Amino acid sequence: MAQPQVACCVLASSCCLSPRASPIASGQSWWRKMFGPWRGRWTRRSTSPTCRGSMASSCQTPFLPWSGPGHCQETIEDCALGVATLALNAVPFAELRFGTLQAKEYFLLFEQLQRKYGHLWNAGGFAWNLQTHQSAGYPLILGLKPQSCERDLKIYVYDTDFASKPIVCSQGMFASEVFVHQFLLHSSCRTTNPQEADFFFVPVYAACVMTKEKKLAGDMDQFYKNLVREELTYFEDQGGLDHIFLWSSETYDFPSWLDYIPDSLFLSVEAAPIECTDFDFFSEETADNFGAHCKHCYWCFTRWKDYVIPGFVEKWSVEKMQLLQKPHEERTYTACYHGADSDSLAIYLYANTTDVRNDLQSLRGRPGFSIGYRFSRITDEYFERIGECHFCFAPKGLGYWSNRLYEVLFAGCIPVILSDHIGLPFDDFLDWPSFSLKWPMNQVGPALAEHLERLVANRKELVKDMHRQVVKNRCWFDYNSEDPSCSPYLGILRYLQKKKAAFPRSTGSRTWDFASPPARGSPRTVA
Repeated sequence: MAQPQVACCVLASSCCLSPRASPIASGQSWWRKMFGPWRGRWTRRSTSPTCRGSMASSCQTPFLPWSGPGHCQETIEDCALGVATLALNAVPFAELRFGTLQAKEYFLLFEQLQRKYGHLWNAGGFAWNLQTHQSAGYPLILGLKPQSCERDLKIYVYDTDFASKPIVCSQGMFASEVFVHQFLLHSSCRTTNPQEADFFFVPVYAACVMTKEKKLAGDMDQFYKNLVREELTYFEDQGGLDHIFLWSSETYDFPSWLDYIPDSLFLSVEAAPIECTDFDFFSEETADNFGAHCKHCYWCFTRWKDYVIPGFVEKWSVEKMQLLQKPHEERTYTACYHGADSDSLAIYLYANTTDVRNDLQSLRGRPGFSIGYRFSRITDEYFERIGECHFCFAPKGLGYWSNRLYEVLFAGCIPVILSDHIGLPFDDFLDWPSFSLKWPMNQVGPALAEHLERLVANRKELVKDMHRQVVKNRCWFDYNSEDPSCSPYLGILRYLQKKKAAFPRSTGSRTWDFASPPARGSPRTVA
């Protein structure tokens, strides 16, 4: 097997922020010259085929064999932050090639260099970017930030084949499947003793695997069947009642779930999941097939056992939106929406039970409203715009859930929910009407616009208080929240605590003697 390699600067001297070199030597021209030819192939697109397998020669140039930080000491002394930047960007690549434990070594090297040289990050007029879109989650994922439980819960976490690359899968709106798993894995709630477990969590990065590894619904169905039959050792003890499955998209990625796990607990972003007679018709090119074969299932999610959780918003987005948000008094737009409709994405023609997204476009040009299609530069124009709005429309998408709902909260914008059957996270304890509006999907038009205009003009204190409630409650939707009293994880644990209290532990048909109870998964009978 090839040995892991760590990225190191290959210049012999004065390549960047050396303590013995002039800071002027580091600049954008140097960066382009040294890393431009391969930076896009590797640091930004670490899964590119050009850097897989045996590694093409063009990708080998910036690397030196990895045998601990001491191996690169000379380069580190000359180019510490260059090495740090490359090590950080190498983390997903290292996981793909060598596994999560080796990826952790790259991140630890980055942290070591950042602590020692981070104060030089912008010396010489060139600012090193010491973070990536994913890196905020690495401490949790890599077990470097133990998580407190603060609940009387014991949760057993299974190992599964499709949950083996948490770093690679820790991006995008479906990454809740990674972060909930990693939280439980590194939480004081976790137990490795199945006999004391209240619940059993089954981690599967279904959305990630289907996207990145091109797995089809049939592949996932067979995987789940084998998982339940052969690997979930303790499933039958309670008939699956104490087993938890998480669905991070609008579908349950186990088409045969009703035959295998009907009584298990579901954590889901969607309360009316999409059921298809052919699950593989999810593409823009086959939008008409989606309409013919797929529909919402309103009974699949059962509120007495299942629970809605928020979608995932990356920390860099959260920080950017909070940086650009305007105070209530300085917001100049009554309401905003910039997104796709069926004219730009045909699948919405079949996914929407009404033309809610198209109807929103009818409000374009109205004074005080910013309505239109998606901005080309989402991180600048879009984030800045929604930070200037009092209200932000959150219409139905492919599913009834929409990650836009959570994004606008981080911009301090009051969401106007236009999705009739949406399931709202933590609605058993959050007062959603205090920081959002909900309007019928089939009544989007002038009446809605006039209602919002009246609120802004005549109910200033109410709108101001709703803004305050948005800021107060949005930590419940932030998977990177540092507040131990407010996070999605705490919301999930509160739900499980209630389920535990209401869940009578049945002894079933097992028997035991006075010495000890039977071990879970291997009941002992008495002669």
